[in-house]
Amino acid sequence: MNAKGDANRSVRETKRKLGTALVELLQKKPVQQITVRELTSLAHVSRGTFYFHYTDIYDLMTQMEQEQLSQLNSLMDNLLPRMRQDSPPESLGALFDYLEENHEMCSALYGPHGDPEFWRQIKELIARRCLERLPASTGDPDRRRYLMAFAVEGCLGAITAWFAAQRQPEPEKMRDITWEAIHAVQQLL
Repeated sequence: MNAKGDANRSVRETKRKLGTALVELLQKKPVQQITVRELTSLAHVSRGTFYFHYTDIYDLMTQMEQEQLSQLNSLMDNLLPRMRQDSPPESLGALFDYLEENHEMCSALYGPHGDPEFWRQIKELIARRCLERLPASTGDPDRRRYLMAFAVEGCLGAITAWFAAQRQPEPEKMRDITWEAIHAVQQLL
């Protein structure tokens, strides 16, 4: 008996090929300029197979983005409880390790040809999760919201700059730099 859907190794491999091809194309041009024909040709997958799994390229991209948001949410589950400690938590290092290990996909989704709505969702997720951890009695709500927006933009800006610098310095140093910035904002909150 064959497994159905994503439990089937063949289905996972097909989706991986299509995702890899989309990442490669996104590094060259915006999603609006990518055709199903060129995507499937690059992935060595038939158009029929593509349409069996996705309604269009935007559907594929949305599913990839949702996987990224889910991954980020999981990383936040491990990071947030450790935000008040003095040394950088392993989970912050895990974030940079993840970004390093998946740099092609991340640079495509977060890069110049990525979806601005996806960036907004990332910012919203991080800010919401961080604000949930702050006690409601922690000062003026407007002040907290804007300081959090500043922190989120700063962290994502640092990640963007890191990708632009071909992921230099190494992830461990970026973890430490980011931790310093997080601590600076925590002092203000």
